Amino acid sequence: MIEQKSKLKDKAEINPYVSKLASKLMRTAANAEMKFDSTGWQLITEVLSFAAAAEQRMSEQQERIAYLEQLSVTDELTGIPNRRGLRLALGQTLASAARHNETGVLGFLDLDGFKDINDVHGHMAGDAVLRYVAKTLKRHIRPSDVVARIAGDEFAVILTRCDAEGGDERIRALQHHINQGRVHYGGTRIPVRCSIGVHPFNAATDPGELIEAADQAMYQDKDRRKGGHLRSA
Repeated sequence: MIEQKSKLKDKAEINPYVSKLASKLMRTAANAEMKFDSTGWQLITEVLSFAAAAEQRMSEQQERIAYLEQLSVTDELTGIPNRRGLRLALGQTLASAARHNETGVLGFLDLDGFKDINDVHGHMAGDAVLRYVAKTLKRHIRPSDVVARIAGDEFAVILTRCDAEGGDERIRALQHHINQGRVHYGGTRIPVRCSIGVHPFNAATDPGELIEAADQAMYQDKDRRKGGHLRSA
């Protein structure tokens, strides 16, 4: 019987739940002075092994689901959230703003002349520019802020716990960092430029209206820059 108990313990140690169940079974059997022959112990061992395997499969499935969910909200090229990830993060941010009466801003950034970069230098160069922009934005935000790539050459930034004026200044600082950059690709230094749009939010802000307002502000800035400010920005 001791040998059978040892085998039962080894099988049960596949995961803590089954191990605990096996220990409880053996204590119950011992207290009741129950006796099992080799066939009985073998049956119990097989049942617990089956339970352990089922538990393991469930755990692996849950990990797989979590991995796929993460992929669904992440931009493959840059590793930052995509449009779906932005909407999820924005919903969480606005919910927190409602609970704690906080304010912040949503910024949109759109690259100027990105099509020309792809046409002249190739799409691999364009990908390098997109990765540069994502890296630059992430480098200059706080851990509580969010950066997302929401379209081909469009990015969004959620700045939490700041007022409208301070948030606007920080988004413009991000624009400055990007516009001062050069991407080295194929022996060429590719200049990077972007237009921005900024809109504040508070506890009562509707996420759809916020996205629309930031998007419209960005296109207004792009129109102004096309009027003669692109070179000086």
